[in-house]
Amino acid sequence: MSSRPLHSRAASLTLALTVAVFTTGAAQPTHRQTTTFSASDSIAAVVDSLGRDANGVVIARSSVQPGAQTVAAGNTVNGSIGAWHGPLDIRGTVTGNAVAIDGDVVVHSGGTVRGDAVSLGGHVQLDGGTVQGEMRSLSALTVGPLVSNAPRTPAQVTKRSVSLAVGWYLVLAVIGLFAALFARGNLETIAERIRDDFSRSFLYGVVGQIALLPALVVCIVALCITIIGILLIPFAIVGFVLGGVGALALGFIAMSYVTGEAAMRWRGAVSPYTPPPVVQCLLIGLSLYFVLWMVGGLLSWAGWLGALLRLVAAMVTWVAVTVGFGATLASRGGTRAPGRTPPPQVPTPTIPDAGWQTPTPVSGVAAARRPTPPPRSVQH
Repeated sequence: MSSRPLHSRAASLTLALTVAVFTTGAAQPTHRQTTTFSASDSIAAVVDSLGRDANGVVIARSSVQPGAQTVAAGNTVNGSIGAWHGPLDIRGTVTGNAVAIDGDVVVHSGGTVRGDAVSLGGHVQLDGGTVQGEMRSLSALTVGPLVSNAPRTPAQVTKRSVSLAVGWYLVLAVIGLFAALFARGNLETIAERIRDDFSRSFLYGVVGQIALLPALVVCIVALCITIIGILLIPFAIVGFVLGGVGALALGFIAMSYVTGEAAMRWRGAVSPYTPPPVVQCLLIGLSLYFVLWMVGGLLSWAGWLGALLRLVAAMVTWVAVTVGFGATLASRGGTRAPGRTPPPQVPTPTIPDAGWQTPTPVSGVAAARRPTPPPRSVQH
């Protein structure tokens, strides 16, 4: 086992988790508001955001129609009216609000808007008309649309599932490489614990997962006893979460290493008498779990079959994480090798020392008499 100090290994694992977190965060798309709305944008979502915007206006979705809209002279619109991707020309009367999304609101001579006139991505223009409420021209919204409840298409579901599988695979591969390079001794010790006692590691993992939240609560309550402890509660929570996530990740990496090693030995790629290549076994094990999720993701459109495959992948992954987590707890983060019971010692039989019985006299020791056979009787 490596003689690297424990704190160095812990620092290496923390660095790996930090890189993984930043990698995952960098992969997330950034939401930006634009002044131009594409055809794929939902009218309901933009109208909802416009109603919740501090400078916006409330208008019903049914009042907004795509394309240019016109209120002819002499006509009256009871309520509000809106245009989507086009101008709104008002020559008559609008009793509510007049809204143009990605277009201009033009109130011509003889036209009247009794409510507000708002243009999102355009301008409000008075061409001899009257607006009794406020006139506002907005370049962008300050709030985003609410999450749409519209069902995703099969292609979107498949793309999302595959993207998640690939992202997690890359993150775990980076963590695994850091563990193999900087905490190899810990990794091999945890893997040895898994090989020696799989069932007990699984039991420890289940109990450990159940006890995570109570342990955090106990830690917080204990810190509340003193003022200094209260100040340390946020740091304790962050440290506890990082420690738990690190233990789960390290355990799953060790389980992947054991899985990859078993696959290589099954194929005969590794001799049973030589140590397996750590990095190669680790990547093979991760790839096997990754294949399960990829198959489930690619068949997301297949209804109950895709759901069943994803359930199988989730169960297999949970068992792997649980066993690895239990082995990590049992080995104290890979710092304690599994104990082996020494073989029973067979007592050596005592052989009486007969070396002193010798016919040759020794100085100061009387020679033993050699047993003499009885004389043979002579028969005549």
